[in-house]
Amino acid sequence: MLKRIDRNRTLGAALLAACLLAGAAGAAGAAEAPAPAASQKMIDDKASLPVAEARKLMADHKDLLLVDVRAPQEYAQGYIEGSRNIPFIDIMEGRHSLPKDAPILLICSIGGRSFAAVQLLQEKGYTQVYNLDGGINAWRRATQPLKTQ
Repeated sequence: MLKRIDRNRTLGAALLAACLLAGAAGAAGAAEAPAPAASQKMIDDKASLPVAEARKLMADHKDLLLVDVRAPQEYAQGYIEGSRNIPFIDIMEGRHSLPKDAPILLICSIGGRSFAAVQLLQEKGYTQVYNLDGGINAWRRATQPLKTQ
């Protein structure tokens, strides 16, 4: 019985040491990682627009694409006029034909899925993508018009 306890302690100590060494090596490696190339774009953290700014963007850019990333059932309950429904999963899996050179405002229920879609598209080279901060819920609270099917 005593041998088993000693063996377990030895194994535990070895695992702990291995974890500590791996962590130290990872931290050292992270510190030595090269800086991103200048050509790599950082995710734009200012891509979320409140309703008033989104309305201004819509007025200023007649070529603006409105893309609602909610599920079709959600979209049918109320959507912004002129928007088209491309569910988030389709954005995530690249099943869309959105042009990279057009401004795009992404919309969902509360802004989470559309923000994630903004990040995905920015990582793929889209430069003019925006999130409706607060989503359709914020749009409703601001008493903006919605269409239904």
